[in-house]
Amino acid sequence: MRLKALSLTVAFAIAGAVTAISATPAAYAGDGEGQMRKVERPFILWTKEEAAELRRRHENDPDFRKQVERMNRLTNTREVGGNATLRNLFNYMVLGDEQAGEREKRALLNFIGRKPEPLTWGIDVEDLTWHVGGPSHGDRHMRDEQTLNTLRYDVFYHELTDEQREGVEKALKTYVDFHLSGHQPWHPDFNYDRTSWLPNMHWPRAIGTHLMAVALQDEELIRKMFEGPGGFKWYFDEYLADGRFYMEEFGKHYSNLGTKLMYCEALEKLNLGQYGYGYTGKGGATVKKRLKMLFDIGYPRLEAPEGGMPRYPAVTMGDAGDTGFVNGYDARGRGGSRWWSTAHMNGPLPKMGVPGWFEVAHARWPDAHFDYFLAQLRRPGDDRYYPSPYFGLEPIDPADVTPPPAESYVAFERGFAMLRAEHSRDYWESPSPAVSLQFAMYYVHYVSDCFAIMQYVSHNRMLYDRMGRTARGYAGGDAWRDHVRGHSGVVVDRERARWVDRGERGVENHRVREDLDGPVRFTSVGAEGVYTDVNQERALFLTHEYMFDVFWLTSDRLRTYDWQVLVRGRIHDFDNAAWTPADNWRGDREVERPHLHNMKVKNPGADPWVVTVIQDEVNPESPRGVGVRIRMLPEEGTLVLGSVPPSVDADNQGRSVLVTRKAPATVFAALHEPFEGGPGGHAIEQFERIGQNDGAVAARIVGKAGSGIDDRVMVAWDEAAEEPVTFEQDGERFTFTGHGYIRIGREVVEAAGNFDELVVRVEGNPRLVLNGERTDSTIRDGRLHLVPTAE
Repeated sequence: MRLKALSLTVAFAIAGAVTAISATPAAYAGDGEGQMRKVERPFILWTKEEAAELRRRHENDPDFRKQVERMNRLTNTREVGGNATLRNLFNYMVLGDEQAGEREKRALLNFIGRKPEPLTWGIDVEDLTWHVGGPSHGDRHMRDEQTLNTLRYDVFYHELTDEQREGVEKALKTYVDFHLSGHQPWHPDFNYDRTSWLPNMHWPRAIGTHLMAVALQDEELIRKMFEGPGGFKWYFDEYLADGRFYMEEFGKHYSNLGTKLMYCEALEKLNLGQYGYGYTGKGGATVKKRLKMLFDIGYPRLEAPEGGMPRYPAVTMGDAGDTGFVNGYDARGRGGSRWWSTAHMNGPLPKMGVPGWFEVAHARWPDAHFDYFLAQLRRPGDDRYYPSPYFGLEPIDPADVTPPPAESYVAFERGFAMLRAEHSRDYWESPSPAVSLQFAMYYVHYVSDCFAIMQYVSHNRMLYDRMGRTARGYAGGDAWRDHVRGHSGVVVDRERARWVDRGERGVENHRVREDLDGPVRFTSVGAEGVYTDVNQERALFLTHEYMFDVFWLTSDRLRTYDWQVLVRGRIHDFDNAAWTPADNWRGDREVERPHLHNMKVKNPGADPWVVTVIQDEVNPESPRGVGVRIRMLPEEGTLVLGSVPPSVDADNQGRSVLVTRKAPATVFAALHEPFEGGPGGHAIEQFERIGQNDGAVAARIVGKAGSGIDDRVMVAWDEAAEEPVTFEQDGERFTFTGHGYIRIGREVVEAAGNFDELVVRVEGNPRLVLNGERTDSTIRDGRLHLVPTAE
């Protein structure tokens, strides 16, 4: 496939102006490289030569004419043509549409004399009223992004009179000067840090002002903006976490990426890439890594509706909407990822979305796999992805693209973990599971989701997710509603969970462990103070077949612990006699919960129990029968509550499975097993406790014949995780520190963790592989023994 990336790789030699620009910008080091070159205007969107090449393509290339036709036909705010100014400037520069140009030139002339609002006020800022968690009049200058006028200035530069040009440039410089002088007033709670600065509301004017300095081709102003308060350098040095992650809930990350990319692309033409793409922040953050954040938080694609296109979801948290990655289409063409969006809190500029970012990124880095996701954005019925005409790309054939590899990780600065059973490129389309776990860290729009599972995906279905009604008010106003919105976790005594780290210095008050590269994906997170006088820890083991989930909590007094998962589907056999309607419950413990309805109660006591949630029964119309089986190692005093979350209709597929216990301490040791083929499609037959004490638990997990599942899983918590623990049962013995996992096969016994002793029953003569390496072992009397390492 040929690639024409006109404004992005700048392959033209512009006579008398600039030669071809190096694709590798100089690092920001003051080393004498990256000296600015003046270039002929226009240059930000397209040079005259680039516009002429696009015009030739329009005349000669039927595919490109189709791309232009779609731009001019699909003009609602979410479609490719939804940015009217960009559409008009393209039609003017490329197609010679004088009327489109005249509309935009008139708008530009209205910009003359404009100033940021605080420079026009005649009021005392002490009289301003400030909202908490929402946009306020006093700081709406932060959202006063004038990027559209910056683009107009660049396009019409030579068509302005001297007086008009001076007027526009004066307005541009006024905005730059206002920012560099401190851009007051600020909201009383505002500060340039990770958790009181909201980029979607506080960065639009700032990043737009960066582009103004570039449009003026003033290197001193470009540098000052780059280094200034809340500037590009600060954003990549201080704001982004783990070298790439946005610090609000991820649903707001879209707001400023479009302008940021225009700024970086324009810098490339000025040979000043060290202020854009070429800059690497103190923690390793770059623009490319920031764009690939979506790769890092993406789940495998979900099953597409018949005749439609699949959705690729992403980690979603907090009180806002879905993060959005690749949004699928239904068979009627409804849906899809937004090209543009507008919202009062983000200012007046239409915000570019995923298709635009990825088109720019693919043109800039053609081997970085952005084209794979562009191919998934194609409309139903299209054999290729037809890009916008803006960035010079040709249609993308899904047969010509490959997905990026995937990995599991712990984000120690952002405060969450992402576990993916599949680490190859197959991850994106495979049925293999993935799960995300939130830590007890504050983020903007936090909803008390400490130690909660955010999403659990398997068999190309969303199994666990946020659902129900969000809380009223910023960052939640009601503890129970907060928990419903993001909480597949534990609530203690109906308290609202409290974060233990602010987010400025990572997880310094957490205990975090990880083991991600072996046969199982393991992470564990613990902390004190999430609930009053409670110490707690949650550990997840993710395999291709199941997730073993251990949640330990302890206190110095009697507490009520409510463990919950929010499941997509309906509870199977919910009408049988094992379930008692809550209204008929006559037990000695209260079961009503203010946020749940249509509740029934199961009372297993200290006996084993299973809850099966089914998304679709097996029938000719829906043959897959996907669901999840939930069970726990038994513990005295257990009640299981099945119900419907608030704002979820009882006929819809959303259920709460809540396990409640009343004790000073408890261990919820749960097995989550996704399945396909209806309620009988599960693979695991045995889930039993090997041993348990105050600091650790071990379980035996065995599947049906032919399943390949014959596992031993064990974990210690808190201080016990630092010392060896021994469990023994039926001739098997394990001494481990921290955690351990073993899968027993006829050819290989594969183990992960720190074992001092390992004795398991085997058939045949399997070899032992421990932490990825062949390890000495002996077999005696049908048992494999780890040979201890000599001291």
